[in-house]
Amino acid sequence: MTGHTWTFTAANYLVVDDFESYSSDEEVRIAWVDNIEEPGVEYVLLASGENQAMLFEFQNQYDPYFTEIMRTFDSAQDWTAQGVGELLLSFVGEHENAEHLMYLTLEDAAGQSFRVETFTHACQSDSWRQWPIALVQFSDEGVDLTSVKKITIGLGDGTDSGQGGDDRDHIYIDQIILRPAGS
Repeated sequence: MTGHTWTFTAANYLVVDDFESYSSDEEVRIAWVDNIEEPGVEYVLLASGENQAMLFEFQNQYDPYFTEIMRTFDSAQDWTAQGVGELLLSFVGEHENAEHLMYLTLEDAAGQSFRVETFTHACQSDSWRQWPIALVQFSDEGVDLTSVKKITIGLGDGTDSGQGGDDRDHIYIDQIILRPAGS
């Protein structure tokens, strides 16, 4: 067979969630569960052209003064495969947001968990940011990365955020991936 030689490059990462597989807001709400009972956290699928992200709306001026969304995997995930060493979370906030501590927690199938935090002003970034998190931070604290069962993304520190009455702040989450450390 003759013809042109094709080249391709394999992706250098594994997708945890890129929000592309959801076809409705309801599917997002089933996969990502919040910690607030009523009226509930608003999180919906936001489509922009061919890409989708999750809009996460929150109010931390009310008890418990923090908001979390959690994804529990049907089966435990091995986050050590293929030389993975880093989780990368892509997000964008809004300049008008109040400062909120942003954190990410991993929990293994045995219930061992650990939380890492970023700057309180991260949610005020009005351009897309990538938060690289070294997975060794979790394994050093006893989380079994060969058996990851749940990922939690949270905002707030348990104290009143100072948001006004019905003020809702927003971040958009996209591209939660695993990649080799330092990629």
